[in-house]
Amino acid sequence: MNLKTMKSSNIFFIFSFFLVFNLNAQDYTDETDTVEVIKDFTYLYRYQNSYLGGQPTLEALKWLKSQGVNKLVNLRTENENNEFTASAYHEETNAKELGFEYHSIPINGIKDYTPEKLDVFLSLMNKNEKILIHCRTGGRVTHFFMAYLIKDKEYAINEAVKIGKNLRFSFPLEKLFNTEISMEIIE
Repeated sequence: MNLKTMKSSNIFFIFSFFLVFNLNAQDYTDETDTVEVIKDFTYLYRYQNSYLGGQPTLEALKWLKSQGVNKLVNLRTENENNEFTASAYHEETNAKELGFEYHSIPINGIKDYTPEKLDVFLSLMNKNEKILIHCRTGGRVTHFFMAYLIKDKEYAINEAVKIGKNLRFSFPLEKLFNTEISMEIIE
């Protein structure tokens, strides 16, 4: 499968994924629905009680702990984690030493965007708990987080996408047409 085919498959999957979980969605935005860019760290964002983004540095983990974050969810694969450990630090060990509850949900390409993986992800989400969710640059995090907003918090697809665009989600078709595209449920 070439890169162009993979990208097309990814876009199709994302559309399908969001349509399945938006059957009873409601428009759910208010003044707390803004994404804050954490400027001191690369690819780190805060949305309500969730910190989302790319692979954190050890300095970022310490800062997040000082912000009251107690749970860390890593969406990187075992190979990615091993490569990172070889060049930086062992995340799971350091996270636990800092007092984080550590969870790994390896997402290795489109084949791992499954309802089962989403269920595991959703089981770790707690609206009242500060949490860090990361992958390498925040792309996988954004997709799973948008699915969480749709399925658990009953956001409409367009509202979840609006939040996602302020994280690491882009919709290339909108750029091609230079306009915002709205998604809807087709039953």
